[in-house]
Amino acid sequence: MDQRAALPLAEENPDIEYLRLNRQAICEREINAAIRLFLIDEDPISAHVLASAATHIMEAIGKGRDDVGLNSVRAMLKDAEVPPDLEHEVFAGLRHSYNFLKHSSSDLTVENDFSVDYIVMTIYGAAHSYKLLFETTTAEMRVFNAIVQAWRPQWWQHDPNLDGKIAVARQMGLLGATRLEFCEIGRRYLKREWDQEGS
Repeated sequence: MDQRAALPLAEENPDIEYLRLNRQAICEREINAAIRLFLIDEDPISAHVLASAATHIMEAIGKGRDDVGLNSVRAMLKDAEVPPDLEHEVFAGLRHSYNFLKHSSSDLTVENDFSVDYIVMTIYGAAHSYKLLFETTTAEMRVFNAIVQAWRPQWWQHDPNLDGKIAVARQMGLLGATRLEFCEIGRRYLKREWDQEGS
């Protein structure tokens, strides 16, 4: 794959427009697009595909770093000496919805349930991994991760500042908000962030 990327296609085909991106740029675009798809277009399924793809790339770039993508789960299973076949089963379950979206069978009638919370955590995890791996972030990532922490404070039950998170969630109107309310609030914060970047 990397050998093909090194080919001088743009030089050999000057009449064709090419976009040349490294893997960090690809991850950034995929995560930002996933966040916009979730908040603006209210399309969690497409958002999940892009965030999962970025996570998959970052896990490879991170070379097993425990704080990137699902590598922490992998490390925890190894520390617990979980047998390889069970570890494989755990990851098959974690990656099932992503694999269902990118692979097919000939059965048109098969349907799959997609957990919105799992999709949100996938996007959150992708943005968090991006920040840790590349030591930078974007407006989309900052806004999404901030509002997720306010929308789902129960995910951080052991945080000593949980009461503060709940107070912020209440103040932002996110405590108990529906997904559509979360998206509406997210759009407002995203617009504010973009306006500040533009000024």
